[in-house]
Amino acid sequence: MEMWKRRISARWLLFCLASIPIGGLTQAAMALDFSAERIVKNGKSEVTAHVNAKDDRWRFEFTQPQGGASIIIVRMDRRSSWLILSKRRQYLEVPIAKDHQLAVSETMEGEVSRELVGDETLNGYPTELFEVTVAENGETRQYYQWVTKVQRFPVKTVSKQGQWSEEFRHVVFTKQSSFLFELPRRLDWANPTAETQH
Repeated sequence: MEMWKRRISARWLLFCLASIPIGGLTQAAMALDFSAERIVKNGKSEVTAHVNAKDDRWRFEFTQPQGGASIIIVRMDRRSSWLILSKRRQYLEVPIAKDHQLAVSETMEGEVSRELVGDETLNGYPTELFEVTVAENGETRQYYQWVTKVQRFPVKTVSKQGQWSEEFRHVVFTKQSSFLFELPRRLDWANPTAETQH
């Protein structure tokens, strides 16, 4: 069973790595409740999900299933995440990879410098636009990042080369129900043999 879990986790991790460069991830999330539409672009790939966030718990509902899952619930307090296969009414439980963590802090991992470019209103929020330099594997990368003035939330981050971006649209900062981050009832554990044959 443990070997099968690692196999599923590896497949999900490969998807995540293809969607989000490690240099684009931020450090550990701060306590923040909100809902939004999240769009991640990586080259020609685009992944859209409705996101609910509550402190260290996150729920992603994908417009197109990712890795077979239409919903993923991340529970940092449990150190695990649930991949929900809605059409089959099944779920998988896998360890939390770094790429499952939602980027909600304005400080980027490996950040070495940050320069204020100016003010701009984006997606309905007054923001500060920064040019951020990040060190990764002995190299440096540059990003543009729009941070809301009040919540200090990175509403949009774009690589300077334009190959990768993450944007949150229709952001609403309001308390989220704890029920969103619980495993729905009437779901069965996915059959390991059936899953690994795909």
